[in-house]
Amino acid sequence: MNEHIHEALPVKIARITVKSVGLLLVFGTIIFFIWRAFFSTIIPAELRSLAPNPALKEAYETALAEGKELTVFYQESQYDTTTVRDKNYSYFSAKEARFIQEADQVQLLFRYNNATIRHLVEDYGLAEIPDRSAELYDVTLYVAYDLTPDDVTDNAGNNPDSVRFVRYHATSSTPATTLLYNYRRMTFDGLDMTVTDNPVLAVYVDVYYLGDVNYETEPYGTICIYDYAAENTYGTLDKKEIAALDEVP
Repeated sequence: MNEHIHEALPVKIARITVKSVGLLLVFGTIIFFIWRAFFSTIIPAELRSLAPNPALKEAYETALAEGKELTVFYQESQYDTTTVRDKNYSYFSAKEARFIQEADQVQLLFRYNNATIRHLVEDYGLAEIPDRSAELYDVTLYVAYDLTPDDVTDNAGNNPDSVRFVRYHATSSTPATTLLYNYRRMTFDGLDMTVTDNPVLAVYVDVYYLGDVNYETEPYGTICIYDYAAENTYGTLDKKEIAALDEVP
């Protein structure tokens, strides 16, 4: 009987060892993916603040001289929005869209993940997966203006007699990446959100693949970051953003 006990003991130890290693691998994998998902969603430090430029600095200094603060707002209802059409569901997202009124400026934090690049290969039949560091997309703001502000019933349907569209290109774009995501902080200058003769109805982010840019065709992806009927949430520049303006020549 003792011989049977001695023979079974190594087998028992082996089973316990195998089971422990298996559990360690399972829990280790779970922890790894949780860690990967968590840290990959953290916005890179260099893109968390507004990008300083001469237009923003001039607007800030003018407001400061008048004893005022800049009017900075975004729309909570549009915050962190993604593309939602069936063909590009969640391909792209606007993690942040801040309107700086006195500077006639919009700053956009544009994001897409690595899976979006794989979808690009499928959608356009590319021979290989592009490098994630490459510039792959043309990103513009497409702004709808109300030509007949006294008549609120004709805003739907994009009637050219009642709605005019203007496209704005970025004046700067700063890239950064995490494990899963690709970011661009983009600055758009010259967009006056206070016009009254033809007020802004909506602001869209249009995305085209750089290998297929045709503004006469439907965009590869579209995100709405401003709707005239939605409520604005107001804020101010933080200390880091103000300090960065001092470095602008």
